Order: sequence, then C-alpha cells, then structure tokens
Amino acid sequence: MSSDPKTSKTEGSPAVLLDGVVGIRIRRLQTLFGSHWQGWFRARSLAVTPVQGGVLLLIGRYPGISQIALARLLRIEAPTLIQSLAPLIEQKLVERIRSTDDGRVYELRLTKAGLHAAALVEASTPEHEADLLRNLSPEERQTFLALLDKAIAGAEAAIEEQDQAE
Repeated sequence: MSSDPKTSKTEGSPAVLLDGVVGIRIRRLQTLFGSHWQGWFRARSLAVTPVQGGVLLLIGRYPGISQIALARLLRIEAPTLIQSLAPLIEQKLVERIRSTDDGRVYELRLTKAGLHAAALVEASTPEHEADLLRNLSPEERQTFLALLDKAIAGAEAAIEEQDQAE
C-alpha cells in the first residue's frame, strides 16, 4: 500500500479521513465550477468571476439598484460587494451614478458593454452548468438543486442562531 498521503486511500489516511467532510467536497465543487467558469467565459472574451456574473445579472434585472440593496439580495456584506463590483466598474461594464433622490446613495446600471456581458452570462450559463453536471440525469440535477437549497437554508439558520447567541 502507498504511504503517500496524496494517493493513499487506506484506512486512517488523510484522503479517507476527509471523505465524509461535506465542507471540503463543497469547496472542491466550488473550485471546479470557478475554474470551468473562468475558462468558459475567457474563451468568450469575458473576464468575470461567477459572483461578478451574478452581479451583472442582478443589475440588469434591477437597473438603478443601490449598492446596499444589491448586497442584501446577494446576502453579502457591502465591502464584499465592492470587491466584486470594482473590477466591473474598471472594465466599464457597470456604472455607479449618484441617486437624484438621495445623494448619499449610488445607483448601479449596466453600460452597453455590461448589457452585452450580462446577456452572454445569461445565455451561456445553462450550457456551462450542463457541461459540469453531465454525470447527473435531469431528475438528479433537480434533486441536487433542492438539496443544495435545503442545505443553504439550514446553514443560514445555524449562522443566524450563532449570531444571536453571541
């Protein structure tokens, strides 16, 4: 048997010990999705991360949305949103415009290039995901999505309870 921890699948090896750790598998799947996404959209002349793709879709759906409202929709903190938003602004895909109603608020809108990028993300995502989930039947994919939603809801509830206990 191999003693190399990278290849060993013997009882007690790191690979076997971590097989049941859900978070590691989720992180691995996220990494694979992210890598595939980057290559997929780079080949289509678009340099955006999966989160940035989602940001483009939401701004396209809600033109003039404030940064605060967008962060709430994404369920992320405002500084985290800024990290995803800054490159989109630099690439001139998104523009920030001061609200005429409240000068403290920035509204977000897609530029012409941003509209094109959002349309590409929206049109290409089903094919990209089908490529990644090719080993799942349509029924398994629906079950997988339902289980992910259930797991996310449980994780959100656990974090909310943890925050309230602190």
